[in-house]
Amino acid sequence: MISFEKCCGLDCSHLVSCPKREDLLGEREALLALDELKTAALKDGFRLEICSAWRSFARQLGIVAAKMDGRRPVLDENERALDISTLDLRSRLRAVMRFSALPGFSRHHFGTDFDVYAENCLPPGQKLQLTAFEYDSYFFEFGNWLSANLEKYGFMRPFSGKGLCAFEPWHISYFPRSEAYLASFDLSKAQQILRSSGMPWADEAALIAAELFENLFS
Repeated sequence: MISFEKCCGLDCSHLVSCPKREDLLGEREALLALDELKTAALKDGFRLEICSAWRSFARQLGIVAAKMDGRRPVLDENERALDISTLDLRSRLRAVMRFSALPGFSRHHFGTDFDVYAENCLPPGQKLQLTAFEYDSYFFEFGNWLSANLEKYGFMRPFSGKGLCAFEPWHISYFPRSEAYLASFDLSKAQQILRSSGMPWADEAALIAAELFENLFS
């Protein structure tokens, strides 16, 4: 069993730095598989890079808090900004959860999941956005390459857009290890951690997490 601290982004002692990106962490086995994926991508003309890997509970809390109080945009299913001031608390949380997991309930807490892109396909001067639009335009061929090759190296896309969360073509998960985290996940402890954050929306978020638990990670 994997400890709930490691499942919820409270412990990164088991992780190592990503090659050439010491600021990013991941599980050693997942990073070795990712390196093989990167090598294969490069042979086919794509410079696969990581823009996000392991994420702490505190960082995820900051992301969600900034969206809940309007400091960061909240997008609808068409990636257009929502006016969340018109929404009640539960609707606001559900809107945020479309693209951002609740703190303690993010796959990025595991160290097995990564957000990736093709550096050489990003137009000069264009800031990386991580949107479906990008994967319908300048990352289109790279996205197709991922679809054809991820499984060969033990990866999959957990967010297909068919469940609670939006489609995230950039988010890949090393499933031989991420499945172990999901099997070890303790809902009640994750709820306790979330409630102890002191955020005004934490209690409601913990209730939603319990109601939608089976769909939170896909």
